[in-house]
Amino acid sequence: MNTLIELDGLKKSFGSKEVIHHASFSAEKGEVISILGPSGTGKTTLLRCLNYLEVPDSGVLRIGDVEVDFSHITKKEVKQLRQKSTMVFQSFNLFRNKTVVENVMTGLIYGKGMKKKDAYEIAMTELEKVHMDSYKDMYPAELSGGMQQRVGIARALAPQPEVILFDEPTSALDPELVGEVLDTISDIAGRGITMIIVTHEMNFAKDISSRVLFMNAGYVVEEGSPKEIFYHPRQEETRLFLRRMIHREPEFAV
Repeated sequence: MNTLIELDGLKKSFGSKEVIHHASFSAEKGEVISILGPSGTGKTTLLRCLNYLEVPDSGVLRIGDVEVDFSHITKKEVKQLRQKSTMVFQSFNLFRNKTVVENVMTGLIYGKGMKKKDAYEIAMTELEKVHMDSYKDMYPAELSGGMQQRVGIARALAPQPEVILFDEPTSALDPELVGEVLDTISDIAGRGITMIIVTHEMNFAKDISSRVLFMNAGYVVEEGSPKEIFYHPRQEETRLFLRRMIHREPEFAV
């Protein structure tokens, strides 16, 4: 096995409220891990801790050849850690005053130190993969939510990260636009890129995941294969959550 990510004992508090309690998991290279659970249970916070968008209180994280101890992390280690992963956000987080291609180029130029010509070529390659290359000169306000999110995915792919983190990538979309984004993520999964996805789309999680984590009240309650979690959950809280969520997806494949 080729373990790419190892997280051990992550804790995170906001003020006096501990929102993640000693979370641990690992991921193999090429795995797709979905994180499920009720709203407000720490899923997004856990995801954001993995690339230091949220500052954990403690815990040890290794991604590839970079290992950090969050209780005494250095600025150099933060930079090294952030180069290992990219993130696709709920609300797209595109620069409104930049075109589609400029949005994808920006991280390459300022984060990777690339020349504009090289950044442009990579950006266009990634936009083509998500079928957005013909919209390269348009601005975010001219695009649908689904199109904006596909630009966000191209931006996440462009630096060739070892891991892509998806934070509820369809939650801000109108229902009719969800499918195009889920299809794009499925295409990426087929390329063997390691992905960690926070989602409320149960059918999607069941079909795309190699492993599923279930979180509740800041704890990783259980983990297993999609078959184990969706059809044979061990914990009552997992069963109750899935029953509620699957009831909302009449097309859920049994």
